[in-house]
Amino acid sequence: MRERRKHTQRNTDNRIERTYHINDLWYFELRGGGQRGPFESKTEMEQALDDFISSQEEMKEKS
Repeated sequence: MRERRKHTQRNTDNRIERTYHINDLWYFELRGGGQRGPFESKTEMEQALDDFISSQEEMKEKS
């Protein structure tokens, strides 16, 4: 998923601002409110974020 995102024209700065860690646990915030986590590592959180974005894009394509 990261490869595909690298080649898009979207600005991903907002995505970075929505990730954070507290007490060695990682989270990401959702655009509409709320959060996902905790994740044990930044890598695990990034994978979950990529999966979440993919699922949202799939839902958008189906509608």
